[in-house]
Amino acid sequence: MNEAFSTQGVVSMSEERTVSQPAERRPAPSRIAALTVEQGLREMEAGKLSSEQWTQACLERIASRNPVVKAWVYVNADKALERARLVDREGRRQRLDGVPLGLKDIIDTADMPTELGDPEIFPGRRPAEDAAVTRLMRELGVVLLGKNTVSRHSIMLPGPARNPHDPSRTPGASSAGSAAAVADFQTPISLGTQTGGSIVRPSTFCGAVGFKPTIDTLPYAGLRRYSRPLDTLGAIARSVADLSILFGEALGDPRFDSELAVRRDFTVGVWRPLGWDDAEPCVREAFDDAVARLQQAGVRVKVLDMPKIFTQIADDHDIIMAYDLARSFKEIRRDHHDKCDPALLEYLDKGDRDTAQDYARTLDLADACRRAFLDVARDVDVLATPATLGEAPDVSDTGSNIFIRIWTLLHNPSLTLPIARGPRGLPVGLQLVGFQKEDARFLYWARCVESILGTRVHDV
Repeated sequence: MNEAFSTQGVVSMSEERTVSQPAERRPAPSRIAALTVEQGLREMEAGKLSSEQWTQACLERIASRNPVVKAWVYVNADKALERARLVDREGRRQRLDGVPLGLKDIIDTADMPTELGDPEIFPGRRPAEDAAVTRLMRELGVVLLGKNTVSRHSIMLPGPARNPHDPSRTPGASSAGSAAAVADFQTPISLGTQTGGSIVRPSTFCGAVGFKPTIDTLPYAGLRRYSRPLDTLGAIARSVADLSILFGEALGDPRFDSELAVRRDFTVGVWRPLGWDDAEPCVREAFDDAVARLQQAGVRVKVLDMPKIFTQIADDHDIIMAYDLARSFKEIRRDHHDKCDPALLEYLDKGDRDTAQDYARTLDLADACRRAFLDVARDVDVLATPATLGEAPDVSDTGSNIFIRIWTLLHNPSLTLPIARGPRGLPVGLQLVGFQKEDARFLYWARCVESILGTRVHDV
């Protein structure tokens, strides 16, 4: 079933129309700082760029912009340059050798502090060893620039990071520093995590490409654990190809091929979930415009009707998260009660009230939703759905994850693409969703969508 969509009023990435009340234009990055992973690798392979030059450009951008954007809690400049010079001196032996990368500050690093979003509770905390994914990144040869800031208590509360397009606006929650750093050209890529909407939402608000893979795709050992059924380690970059490169190398899986020719003979499922009517006009218009452009390019579009249980599961995600957080924060609440935000304490109290029976029922409902999704989406290659309710709100509000959290609970890979600007000149995103454990194929279809919509981070 195909359906036509209105395209009135949206400012697409490929247009140069003026929006009302635009955000103040941020300083442009240097040519090198603006390189994507794919572009930087191409230049290094051609002998036109050294790892030291790339790393230095990122560090200069950080020094210039971090006082405003506050995307880094710790910058390991000397070690980063030392690593980059070693790569240049000894020669690149692996694909990711010499690529700058940031780490969310809940990922343990033996040579850098990891304060877990709680500097008052864990000041200067220095892990005895690297997290598994930190070791993996070192083995792949990347240059670790430092640690990206996270929201207070590393959950949905506001933190120090600011939206790079407008510092009075939120960058989202939790992986906010990772998204802000990537979108502001301070690093080409950063690792983040998602328990609710903590990769997709900040990436959408900041105008980056955020990818939450199938749960347990990357090793989680050595990261702060919040909820075993929800915690997912992913990445934020400025193109889908960059994500394919990172995951292909990290998993040693050639199916993550960033150079496969893009296609247009595929099917996109379209779902307007509960909350669609509450979304700002710019979100609805940008979404409809994106779907219309896909149709015009020859992509098949199928509008999906999800079963009624999908209207309940988005809210029931909160049962799992609150229940698990109440237990993961047990010692912190007991030993550091006076340092806990009142909003956190209120949420933990809710988790105490949820029962083990509520928890088990929600997990059973999630299993039913997974089966239902496979049936409803059996004829589509990738699902398109909104990412957020609107542009980034005021910095005191990290925004809603109503369109995102369902896919965290169901373990489907999901990704956000910057597709438009809203009336305040801030990014508006499109969320794509794939099938469990088909992450390589999902990123391929996402790259096909990206190639048609012309999404480029620097356009926003």
